[in-house]
Amino acid sequence: MHTIAFCTRCRGMRVGWNTRYVLHCLKCKEWLTKSSKLLFLSVLTSILTLAFSTPGAFVFSDQNSGQLVEAAAFQVPTAAPAADPSVKAIEAFLDRYKVQEGERSRIAAAIVKSGRKYDVDPRLIASIMIVESRANPFAISGADAVGIMQVHLPTWGHRAEKEGINLFKIEDNVEFGVRILKDYVHRFGLWDGVRRYNGYSPEIPTTEQSASEYVGKVQHIYDHKTDTAQSSE
Repeated sequence: MHTIAFCTRCRGMRVGWNTRYVLHCLKCKEWLTKSSKLLFLSVLTSILTLAFSTPGAFVFSDQNSGQLVEAAAFQVPTAAPAADPSVKAIEAFLDRYKVQEGERSRIAAAIVKSGRKYDVDPRLIASIMIVESRANPFAISGADAVGIMQVHLPTWGHRAEKEGINLFKIEDNVEFGVRILKDYVHRFGLWDGVRRYNGYSPEIPTTEQSASEYVGKVQHIYDHKTDTAQSSE
């Protein structure tokens, strides 16, 4: 048997969870004080929220489990790429000749990248660079050669400017220097090409001795590992 309530404003109504009785409880001062109304409203709101809330992220179903697994896959941290062994080898080579540690990895990466691009031995590039500038990106010689590979400005400066090459940037200077070296080696052979890179010209006899000394220095550095291995046997 249902209890019937009566209100001078709302008239008679059945007591319980029905729309008329709930609105009566919320509006009529005769039934509830202001603070009681707020408490009742808060409880009602909480009940409705819990009753109609959507399942949380941790509730799996056939419909959303695949989406949750896929979303989780994006949060898995990816492993750092493995270090290039060729770059590490050139880093060790540069370390032997006291190339500053702060730029060593960058220089090694530039050497390996340009060596692969132009099919030139990175060890040879590094050996030439050590003889030319001791890996100083801002080196300037009395013969107007600049940068880490000592690109000769009177010969190559115009071309570098035309192509927008920054000869004081490590990557640009190495790439441009290796391109020049590749052309000489292709035309004249390995060591004669290295002589030409130093500025040797048959038309200028005075360049013969300095070019020969230059090649000797490059060869000594280039073959240093082989020499060490032979001496230890």
